[in-house]
Amino acid sequence: MDDESAAIAYVRTRDPQIFRLLVVRHHERILRLVASLLGPHADLDAEEITQEVFIRVCARLDTFRGEARFGTWLYRLAYNLTIEHRRLARISVPHLSAEVLERMSAGNTTDDLHEERGKFVAALLEELPDLYRTVINLRYWLDHSVEEIAELLDVPAGTVKSYLFRAREQLKSLAKEQGQDFLD
Repeated sequence: MDDESAAIAYVRTRDPQIFRLLVVRHHERILRLVASLLGPHADLDAEEITQEVFIRVCARLDTFRGEARFGTWLYRLAYNLTIEHRRLARISVPHLSAEVLERMSAGNTTDDLHEERGKFVAALLEELPDLYRTVINLRYWLDHSVEEIAELLDVPAGTVKSYLFRAREQLKSLAKEQGQDFLD
């Protein structure tokens, strides 16, 4: 049974086994999408939001009109819910002090400076638009191929490549604005 048929059958019968089928098919991909939007170190939030997505799907499945693929509808719902969570939570990364930035630009490579550099990059990622941060996280943190990202976001692979290029350029620009050029 394909997703669209399963969605229609669930709305009609409310058979939990049919809904379970949809959850099993899409849970992992929804979790990856949510995690990519939240970024590293938000595993528990990603799990909670993924559960919330499926709770909302269960409650709203009768609004699925079948004009788009079920997966597209589901991923859009997950994307919107995660973005709303980010807005409400105001997840933020502390800014780095001038002293730390000065040590970083001096070329010091101790473990502490690597950790600070990671925090600096994380702070830069937070400044990107949600879409760009998502593709960066999917590609470089979760190690998805361009084709996998394209399928997940329901866009052509060329569009994903364009998003990645623009995101990297914005990261470089943001780093240079703060006196850093290690992203080149």
